[in-house]
Amino acid sequence: MTTSGTPTGPDDGVNVAAVDDLHTRPENTHLIIYLTAFALFVGLAVWGLVAFDNNKRSAEADSKATELALRYQQAGLGTIEVNATARVLGVDGGAACTDPGNSLREGTFDQQIVNGAAGPGQRPVIATRNLVEGARLVIEVYCPDELSGFDRYADDLKLTDE
Repeated sequence: MTTSGTPTGPDDGVNVAAVDDLHTRPENTHLIIYLTAFALFVGLAVWGLVAFDNNKRSAEADSKATELALRYQQAGLGTIEVNATARVLGVDGGAACTDPGNSLREGTFDQQIVNGAAGPGQRPVIATRNLVEGARLVIEVYCPDELSGFDRYADDLKLTDE
């Protein structure tokens, strides 16, 4: 401090605080962000409708599902719902026809032929022919070109009639 009475130190009267201009900004400063987010949302929605339009049922899907239902009844495997089958398997057989001779598919099928326990109690069982026949009918109707690979796999299984 000086003797003349004027402050010269850190308390000299100069305001060095940060300027808060939040309340003085115009309201549309985030307009670009909002428009970009909206355009992105609309674009993703349109892409989703176009890309995932695979669930449409067609006359071909209905006819294949009806054929499969008739084959199930003829084989004595019971009845299946045609509408649900058409939605799940569609025209091309869906997951059932995606490389059924693949080792991963065979392993998944093997996991279904177990005693029903989980964890350490799970054991393989001798399956009935009906289980394999049902899977064979699906492949026969939806992807007959893959039938030989499935038959090679099914020939190695131990099956029982009842």
